[in-house]
Amino acid sequence: MITGIGHDMTDVARIAEAIEGKAGQRFRERVLTEAERKLASSYSGARLHGFVAGRFAAKEAVVKAFGCGIGAVLGFQDIEIMPDGSGRPICTLDEAAWSRLGLPPEGIRLHVTITHEKSIASAFAVAERV
Repeated sequence: MITGIGHDMTDVARIAEAIEGKAGQRFRERVLTEAERKLASSYSGARLHGFVAGRFAAKEAVVKAFGCGIGAVLGFQDIEIMPDGSGRPICTLDEAAWSRLGLPPEGIRLHVTITHEKSIASAFAVAERV
């Protein structure tokens, strides 16, 4: 049973400005987990901007699926989105996030899809009770 859906669109140029600006490293550290930063380090230029914008949009979509925003309940570091062997984005939450949500991790499956265009990154998230 679907318990929540979320969608977000992010302006890639806005993310590019944040990445390339004076606080670019701090922005990446705030938005991306360590594993996501390692993966991002294999990209540069427009591919890096699209990657980070996609993760930003996906994390925003995930918190919307849970009915909360980025903040007290879930933060960017609580949500990790890594590709599986075929490149499909797999979303996981850390244990503390599940505890703050008051939900058992084995009871909820998260589905995420991310798409990029030159200027927009968009993501949908579905939380499904299993």
